[in-house]
Amino acid sequence: MNKILTTKFNVADKRTAFVLTLLVSAFVVLTLAQDYIRSGLKNSAYYFSESFMFSSFWWLFAPLFFIQYFATKQKITKRLYFYITITILPIIVHLLGFPILVWAISRTFYYHTFTFQQTFRYTLSEHLYLLLLLYTIPVLVFRFFTNKTKSAPTISATQKESNTTRFINTLVVADRNKKTSIAVADILYLAANPPYINIHLKNNKYLLYATLKSVSLKLDPDQFIRVHKSTIININMVASYTTRLNGDYDLMMKNNVQLRVSRNFAADFKNLFKKTHHFTTK
Repeated sequence: MNKILTTKFNVADKRTAFVLTLLVSAFVVLTLAQDYIRSGLKNSAYYFSESFMFSSFWWLFAPLFFIQYFATKQKITKRLYFYITITILPIIVHLLGFPILVWAISRTFYYHTFTFQQTFRYTLSEHLYLLLLLYTIPVLVFRFFTNKTKSAPTISATQKESNTTRFINTLVVADRNKKTSIAVADILYLAANPPYINIHLKNNKYLLYATLKSVSLKLDPDQFIRVHKSTIININMVASYTTRLNGDYDLMMKNNVQLRVSRNFAADFKNLFKKTHHFTTK
């Protein structure tokens, strides 16, 4: 049983239950104080036991508020009828529960028993507006904060999806008299050859009528990086690189082709290489 409760109620839930209990206790104390002051002003007798019994009107708020709170946290489809239900049901339960509670307490501990009809009519006429307000406001608050916390992940997920889909996965290139689709991941490097660019794969080379700048905007910058004004390389296809001791570098591709890294692009290249390959280079 303890394991089930631990699984269902986390620290935030227990803190919420504790705060609700404190608030309800405060209202009970205020009700007792109000009855005492009223009896003094009217020069009438004050009966603590009776005042305490009718303060049970506030006792019911703690469990019913917590049920509302817990219901809004559940991962279910929350349409308008859901919020109407968790607002109306506590009001009905409270309207019926309070007279039943007063009847049970008075029947058990007092000489005079307050009937259900008597307390129900009193509650309906004096406290219905309170029930409507107090059970509607929490649902509106819970709904507002729930929608607010869910909107951020939704936006970030949409942005992430758009960022992913805007990079191409294939390129259509000329292969003699036909067009061939090649996977971007298979490209080793791209070299400028105006008005074309040469696309180098491990065992093939293709021609594409485009510019390096226009193609680079469609390639994932975490995979493709410019290393020279006329060369873009696939960082995953780099085997190694060595310094020329003048700020430039020579890098060896996995097809044993050697390319030059210009000093203007060296810092970005080394950072991406270390990030991608996860080991120290010299």
